[in-house]
Amino acid sequence: MVIEEYSGFLHGHLYYETFVGHNGDVVEAAHFDTDGPVYLHEYRFVNGLMRSADTVARGGSGRESYAYTDGRISRVEIEHDGRALSVLTAEHDDRGLVRVVEVMGRRSEVRYERPPAGFDLEAACRTIEDAFVRLIPDAVARLAIGGPAACVALSYYRSDVLSFEVHGAAEDERAALAAMDARAAWSPADFEASTDVDLDDAGPVRLVRQELALLDAGDLDAAPGAEVGRRLLCAVAARLNLRDWSDTLPVADDFVVYPVDLELVDLERNLADCLPPDRLARLRERGLL
Repeated sequence: MVIEEYSGFLHGHLYYETFVGHNGDVVEAAHFDTDGPVYLHEYRFVNGLMRSADTVARGGSGRESYAYTDGRISRVEIEHDGRALSVLTAEHDDRGLVRVVEVMGRRSEVRYERPPAGFDLEAACRTIEDAFVRLIPDAVARLAIGGPAACVALSYYRSDVLSFEVHGAAEDERAALAAMDARAAWSPADFEASTDVDLDDAGPVRLVRQELALLDAGDLDAAPGAEVGRRLLCAVAARLNLRDWSDTLPVADDFVVYPVDLELVDLERNLADCLPPDRLARLRERGLL
């Protein structure tokens, strides 16, 4: 089979060509653009089960080998250029997949674990929200902010909202950033003070991250899992904005806590979700939004 992809109806320039061949127990895929091969893949099967995948691309090469128990995959060995050997083991029971564990060197990490019977994602999110509200003030107290704090940002990558760092900026620091660019005043990457939160104390956070990622895997465009995580952090910030911070650190009169991705894509809607309208109006009057 040959798949040809063109740049558009008007010009019709060929820019990708993919050749797929199936010969017995071997499947080969070769992908090209105008500069030559992009990748070459070879998949080998035994009795209908894939046993290996060899991949070569412009950026490097790799190999995966698969083992099965009772017809279900139980072990994957992964080799890639410049990376230590990684081994995934999969455990099953009569209900299906139970757990996937990755071992790389001396490090072992659970990659998937079936939720326990009766698991309620919404209830687990509420538990994590309560834990974050408890843990974040302790992290804020560790921030080395030179002067009254103007803001505390919970910064995250949009692909993993529930893994975040705590950043803080003093009034003078934030004013200097705002003088350069109003959005810079909200950019945690430009704040000098930052610290981590020990999320291991946040209850079922690993399991919730897993379930939210699985939601997104089923709908890459809408990313419903990431949206649940974003709203959870906004709910945390909204509660923290009602807190009396005087026993934690000196704060400015318009001190705010807000979550934001490092690219500031979610900034405006996050502020709308975690701040009351009158505080948003004051920020706009000051030219910060």
